[in-house]
Amino acid sequence: MLDWIKTFIAVYETKNFSFAAEKLYISQPTVSLQIKKLEQNYGIQLFHRNGKQNVVPTKEADFLYPKLLSIIENLSNSFEQAMQKENFKEECIIVCSNTVANHILPKLLTDILKTFPNVNFTIKMMNSKMALEQIQNNHAHIAIIEKPIETPNLKKEVIYEDELVLAGNADSKYWLMREKESGTRFFNEIFMNENNIQLPIINIDSNELLEKLIEEGIGQSIISRLATNDKIKIQKKVNSRKIFLIPNPYNSSIEISKISELIKNLMKDFL
Repeated sequence: MLDWIKTFIAVYETKNFSFAAEKLYISQPTVSLQIKKLEQNYGIQLFHRNGKQNVVPTKEADFLYPKLLSIIENLSNSFEQAMQKENFKEECIIVCSNTVANHILPKLLTDILKTFPNVNFTIKMMNSKMALEQIQNNHAHIAIIEKPIETPNLKKEVIYEDELVLAGNADSKYWLMREKESGTRFFNEIFMNENNIQLPIINIDSNELLEKLIEEGIGQSIISRLATNDKIKIQKKVNSRKIFLIPNPYNSSIEISKISELIKNLMKDFL
């Protein structure tokens, strides 16, 4: 059928069976036969024969020509696009909790992007519970979380041991607390219960804001040492926690598996 269409286009453009045959590098009888089959197959006349070789297109041919020409051009463009690797970039959605998003992943991305130039990455920051739900609902490929959540039927690997510190002014009358389901809130609640701390709580849904408040001398909190700087006063180390990588077992290609392996390898030398 594709040969018939190409022959029709050539005959339409040349208005001559012999010229069309030369253009297509086939014999003139082959051109005549293909046009005849096309006409018989659809029950329409495409050309009025005007002499032995010259033809005049019918109204049906005038109608078909631009449409069939467009099909051939689109087909040619499709094959050209298929030859270009950038048209086949794989998608990789990484969901991660706040500390990972702000203090770990940015330091890994240069190597990740360099190693996987044909992957389109999307990075989403959310609390650990929401990140896990994204994997369970097949909305993400890789999760990196801080909270020790039970993950039945999911493979969870420890990729980093994060040090937690009590930061802020010891005389502050407020305790800064992340929102429910946050990894750092989990450890703050443990610390407050174990030490019978009864300070008023300020709830904050952003690590960055929490860290800025501590810099300004407002409140205390358990935070990752990764989040500290010269402006944040550290009182003492209080605990450590594991950072987990959870790949999506339902939607994980070879390329996604390689990305997970690279992240694990990079974390071995982190800091």
